[in-house]
Amino acid sequence: MDIKERLKRWFKLRFAVLYPFAVFMIIFANCDDRSLRYGIWLIAAGELIRMWANGYAIKTEKLTTSGPYAFVRHPLYLGTMLLVAGFIIFLKVYYIGAALLAVMAIVYAGTIKEEEALLGGKFKEYAAYKKKVPALFPTPFPYREGEKWGFSSERFFRSQEYKPVLWIAVVVIAFYLKGKFMVENEPLDAGKLWLMAVAFFLVMADISGEIIKWHNKRKR
Repeated sequence: MDIKERLKRWFKLRFAVLYPFAVFMIIFANCDDRSLRYGIWLIAAGELIRMWANGYAIKTEKLTTSGPYAFVRHPLYLGTMLLVAGFIIFLKVYYIGAALLAVMAIVYAGTIKEEEALLGGKFKEYAAYKKKVPALFPTPFPYREGEKWGFSSERFFRSQEYKPVLWIAVVVIAFYLKGKFMVENEPLDAGKLWLMAVAFFLVMADISGEIIKWHNKRKR
Protein backbone atom coordinates (compact mmCIF):
# COMPACT_ATOMS: atom_id res chain seq x y z
CA MET A 1 0.00 0.00 0.00
CA ASP A 2 1.63 3.27 -1.10
CA ILE A 3 1.40 6.61 0.73
CA LYS A 4 -1.47 7.90 -1.41
CA GLU A 5 -3.57 4.79 -0.83
CA ARG A 6 -2.73 4.80 2.89
CA LEU A 7 -3.83 8.43 3.29
CA LYS A 8 -7.03 7.71 1.38
CA ARG A 9 -7.76 4.84 3.76
CA TRP A 10 -6.93 6.85 6.88
CA PHE A 11 -9.26 9.69 5.92
CA LYS A 12 -12.31 7.64 5.02
CA LEU A 13 -15.32 8.92 6.89
CA ARG A 14 -15.54 5.99 9.26
CA PHE A 15 -11.90 6.49 10.31
CA ALA A 16 -12.34 10.24 10.60
CA VAL A 17 -15.23 9.60 12.99
CA LEU A 18 -12.86 7.68 15.26
CA TYR A 19 -10.16 10.37 15.43
CA PRO A 20 -11.99 12.86 17.72
CA PHE A 21 -13.07 9.96 19.91
CA ALA A 22 -9.46 8.76 20.15
CA VAL A 23 -8.26 12.25 21.15
CA PHE A 24 -10.98 12.46 23.81
CA MET A 25 -9.98 9.05 25.19
CA ILE A 26 -6.29 9.95 25.36
CA ILE A 27 -7.02 13.13 27.35
CA PHE A 28 -9.98 12.20 29.54
CA ALA A 29 -10.59 8.44 29.63
CA ASN A 30 -9.30 6.05 32.28
CA CYS A 31 -9.72 2.40 33.14
CA ASP A 32 -9.54 0.20 36.20
CA ASP A 33 -9.18 -3.51 36.86
CA ARG A 34 -12.93 -4.11 36.64
CA SER A 35 -13.44 -2.28 33.34
CA LEU A 36 -10.41 -4.13 31.92
CA ARG A 37 -11.91 -7.49 32.90
CA TYR A 38 -15.21 -6.72 31.15
CA GLY A 39 -13.97 -4.80 28.15
CA ILE A 40 -11.09 -7.04 27.14
CA TRP A 41 -13.43 -9.85 26.11
CA LEU A 42 -15.20 -7.73 23.52
CA ILE A 43 -11.90 -6.28 22.32
CA ALA A 44 -10.47 -9.78 21.89
CA ALA A 45 -13.64 -11.08 20.21
CA GLY A 46 -13.72 -8.18 17.77
CA GLU A 47 -10.09 -8.58 16.75
CA LEU A 48 -10.34 -12.38 16.48
CA ILE A 49 -13.30 -11.99 14.12
CA ARG A 50 -11.30 -9.55 12.00
CA MET A 51 -8.30 -11.89 11.94
CA TRP A 52 -10.54 -14.82 11.01
CA ALA A 53 -12.20 -12.86 8.21
CA ASN A 54 -8.92 -11.60 6.74
CA GLY A 55 -7.73 -15.18 6.33
CA TYR A 56 -10.67 -15.91 4.01
CA ALA A 57 -11.48 -12.66 2.18
CA ILE A 58 -10.62 -12.57 -1.54
CA LYS A 59 -12.06 -9.07 -2.02
CA THR A 60 -13.68 -8.69 -5.45
CA GLU A 61 -12.05 -11.61 -7.33
CA LYS A 62 -14.48 -14.16 -5.89
CA LEU A 63 -17.59 -14.06 -3.73
CA THR A 64 -16.31 -15.01 -0.29
CA THR A 65 -18.76 -17.27 1.56
CA SER A 66 -16.23 -19.26 3.61
CA GLY A 67 -15.20 -18.91 7.26
CA PRO A 68 -17.04 -16.10 9.04
CA TYR A 69 -18.61 -15.01 5.74
CA ALA A 70 -20.80 -18.11 5.96
CA PHE A 71 -22.42 -16.64 9.09
CA VAL A 72 -22.38 -12.88 8.46
CA ARG A 73 -21.89 -10.83 5.29
CA HIS A 74 -19.63 -8.19 6.82
CA PRO A 75 -17.51 -9.79 9.56
CA LEU A 76 -14.85 -7.07 9.37
CA TYR A 77 -17.41 -4.38 10.23
CA LEU A 78 -18.86 -6.59 12.96
CA GLY A 79 -15.38 -7.09 14.41
CA THR A 80 -14.70 -3.35 14.36
CA MET A 81 -17.98 -2.59 16.14
CA LEU A 82 -17.18 -5.15 18.84
CA LEU A 83 -13.68 -3.68 19.20
CA VAL A 84 -15.07 -0.19 19.70
CA ALA A 85 -17.71 -1.46 22.15
CA GLY A 86 -14.96 -3.22 24.10
CA PHE A 87 -12.89 -0.05 24.36
CA ILE A 88 -15.98 1.91 25.43
CA ILE A 89 -16.42 -0.50 28.37
CA PHE A 90 -12.69 -0.68 29.05
CA LEU A 91 -12.39 3.13 29.22
CA LYS A 92 -15.80 3.75 30.84
CA VAL A 93 -16.93 6.32 28.25
CA TYR A 94 -20.48 4.99 27.98
CA TYR A 95 -22.48 8.03 26.80
CA ILE A 96 -19.97 9.34 24.27
CA GLY A 97 -19.25 5.77 23.27
CA ALA A 98 -22.92 5.05 22.60
CA ALA A 99 -23.06 8.14 20.36
CA LEU A 100 -19.95 6.95 18.54
CA LEU A 101 -21.48 3.52 17.92
CA ALA A 102 -24.63 5.16 16.56
CA VAL A 103 -22.60 7.30 14.15
CA MET A 104 -20.56 4.28 13.08
CA ALA A 105 -23.75 2.31 12.43
CA ILE A 106 -25.05 5.09 10.16
CA VAL A 107 -21.72 5.30 8.31
CA TYR A 108 -21.50 1.54 7.91
CA ALA A 109 -25.07 1.36 6.64
CA GLY A 110 -24.14 3.63 3.74
CA THR A 111 -20.87 1.80 3.09
CA ILE A 112 -22.59 -1.58 3.13
CA LYS A 113 -25.21 -0.37 0.68
CA GLU A 114 -22.50 0.77 -1.77
CA GLU A 115 -20.44 -2.39 -1.43
CA GLU A 116 -23.43 -4.70 -1.83
CA ALA A 117 -24.57 -2.86 -4.96
CA LEU A 118 -21.10 -3.53 -6.40
CA LEU A 119 -21.10 -7.19 -5.37
CA GLY A 120 -24.65 -7.71 -6.60
CA GLY A 121 -23.68 -6.40 -10.02
CA LYS A 122 -20.56 -8.55 -10.19
CA PHE A 123 -21.78 -11.88 -8.78
CA LYS A 124 -25.11 -13.33 -9.89
CA GLU A 125 -25.16 -15.63 -6.83
CA TYR A 126 -24.93 -12.68 -4.43
CA ALA A 127 -28.72 -12.24 -4.23
CA ALA A 128 -29.16 -15.77 -2.85
CA TYR A 129 -26.27 -15.28 -0.43
CA LYS A 130 -27.67 -11.96 0.77
CA LYS A 131 -31.08 -13.50 1.32
CA LYS A 132 -29.75 -16.23 3.62
CA VAL A 133 -26.87 -14.50 5.46
CA PRO A 134 -27.44 -11.43 7.71
CA ALA A 135 -25.34 -8.29 7.27
CA LEU A 136 -24.03 -7.80 10.83
CA PHE A 137 -25.88 -10.16 13.19
CA PRO A 138 -24.53 -13.70 12.61
CA THR A 139 -26.85 -16.57 11.81
CA PRO A 140 -26.33 -19.91 13.61
CA PHE A 141 -26.85 -21.71 10.30
CA PRO A 142 -23.82 -21.40 7.98
CA TYR A 143 -24.25 -20.73 4.28
CA ARG A 144 -23.23 -23.95 2.52
CA GLU A 145 -23.56 -22.97 -1.12
CA GLY A 146 -20.92 -21.46 -3.38
CA GLU A 147 -17.18 -22.14 -3.66
CA LYS A 148 -15.40 -22.81 -0.37
CA TRP A 149 -11.75 -22.51 0.65
CA GLY A 150 -9.75 -22.63 3.84
CA PHE A 151 -8.02 -20.05 6.00
CA SER A 152 -4.89 -18.68 4.33
CA SER A 153 -2.03 -17.31 6.42
CA GLU A 154 -0.75 -15.60 3.27
CA ARG A 155 -4.03 -13.68 2.88
CA PHE A 156 -3.95 -12.86 6.58
CA PHE A 157 -0.43 -11.40 6.49
CA ARG A 158 -1.12 -9.60 3.21
CA SER A 159 -4.06 -7.88 4.91
CA GLN A 160 -1.67 -6.63 7.65
CA GLU A 161 -4.28 -7.40 10.30
CA TYR A 162 -1.42 -8.41 12.60
CA LYS A 163 -0.57 -4.69 12.95
CA PRO A 164 -3.84 -3.80 14.75
CA VAL A 165 -3.18 -6.74 17.09
CA LEU A 166 0.15 -5.20 18.10
CA TRP A 167 -1.29 -1.72 18.54
CA ILE A 168 -4.37 -2.87 20.42
CA ALA A 169 -2.06 -4.54 22.93
CA VAL A 170 0.02 -1.34 23.18
CA VAL A 171 -3.07 0.84 23.70
CA VAL A 172 -4.52 -1.47 26.37
CA ILE A 173 -1.19 -1.48 28.23
CA ALA A 174 -0.86 2.31 27.92
CA PHE A 175 -4.31 3.02 29.36
CA TYR A 176 -3.87 0.42 32.07
CA LEU A 177 -0.64 2.09 33.17
CA LYS A 178 -2.24 5.53 32.89
CA GLY A 179 -4.94 4.40 35.31
CA LYS A 180 -2.44 2.94 37.73
CA PHE A 181 -0.10 5.96 37.73
CA MET A 182 -2.45 8.94 37.27
CA VAL A 183 -5.67 7.79 38.90
CA GLU A 184 -4.69 5.24 41.54
CA ASN A 185 -1.27 6.85 42.19
CA GLU A 186 0.47 3.51 42.40
CA PRO A 187 4.28 3.43 42.43
CA LEU A 188 6.39 1.95 39.66
CA ASP A 189 7.12 -1.72 40.29
CA ALA A 190 8.49 -4.75 38.44
CA GLY A 191 5.10 -5.67 36.96
CA LYS A 192 4.57 -2.22 35.46
CA LEU A 193 8.14 -2.13 34.16
CA TRP A 194 7.52 -5.47 32.45
CA LEU A 195 4.36 -4.11 30.78
CA MET A 196 6.24 -1.02 29.63
CA ALA A 197 8.93 -3.26 28.14
CA VAL A 198 6.32 -5.37 26.32
CA ALA A 199 4.66 -2.25 24.87
CA PHE A 200 8.05 -0.86 23.77
CA PHE A 201 8.98 -4.18 22.13
CA LEU A 202 5.67 -4.30 20.21
CA VAL A 203 6.07 -0.73 18.95
CA MET A 204 9.65 -1.39 17.88
CA ALA A 205 8.63 -4.65 16.17
CA ASP A 206 6.09 -2.79 14.05
CA ILE A 207 8.48 0.06 13.23
CA SER A 208 11.27 -2.40 12.37
CA GLY A 209 8.94 -4.33 10.08
CA GLU A 210 8.00 -1.16 8.23
CA ILE A 211 11.65 -0.17 7.85
CA ILE A 212 12.52 -3.63 6.46
CA LYS A 213 9.62 -3.48 3.98
CA TRP A 214 10.62 0.01 2.89
CA HIS A 215 14.25 -1.08 2.45
CA ASN A 216 13.28 -4.18 0.44
CA LYS A 217 10.97 -2.10 -1.74
CA ARG A 218 13.79 0.34 -2.49
CA LYS A 219 16.13 -2.53 -3.43
CA ARG A 220 13.58 -3.84 -5.94
